[in-house]
Amino acid sequence: MDSKSSSFITNLKNQIIRILPISLISIAIALGGAAVTVSVANWTENPIWRLTKDPAQVLDFPPYIGLLSYWGALLWMSTAIICLFASLVMKNQHASFRTYRFLFASGILSFLLAVDDIFLLHDEVLPRLLDMPEFFFYLIYVIIFGSYLLYFWRDISKYDYLLFIIAFMLLLVSRGFFLPRVLRDYMTTNDMLKYFGIVFWLAFFYKAAMQEVMRLMNKREV
Repeated sequence: MDSKSSSFITNLKNQIIRILPISLISIAIALGGAAVTVSVANWTENPIWRLTKDPAQVLDFPPYIGLLSYWGALLWMSTAIICLFASLVMKNQHASFRTYRFLFASGILSFLLAVDDIFLLHDEVLPRLLDMPEFFFYLIYVIIFGSYLLYFWRDISKYDYLLFIIAFMLLLVSRGFFLPRVLRDYMTTNDMLKYFGIVFWLAFFYKAAMQEVMRLMNKREV
């Protein structure tokens, strides 16, 4: 065996060792998603293909239906990815634990909001599944957001918090709070306000995460 072949095999073995942990995690996530899909298909008595294809293909409607709703969910998920990635960078660099915890919790919250938006959890699924009124799940959201604000307001105020306040107020108004009665009859008004709130939510956490990552990079350069 020549030196090039030996080097290739050695590099291949090293790579297999390096990717083994993330490969096992990937397999677990893939199998978990497949198992949940099959279980839901059996539970709802639907053929599996109806749960694996795009809704537009299954229901035969134009793919642009629900465009703004999908886009909003993508922005929630983008915020989650930014926050979680920044929090992991901070953890690996042994940065401020409180800031790591703030970004990590914000990422998880954004992820839950994205999943809720995509699958209509508090609107449709949970009320039917648990036989409870939708108002109960709104109350849970009030408790979650209230606890989040009480615990992390000091962290929020370190950044450009006006963006967060704008986002929070838009999301609040989109749920009907402080919204003039003349506008409540128009579903589009609520959805548009919610969309703008999500955009400002993403803007705030993007700037906060970028500020922390840049601070770490500047420390390493010094």
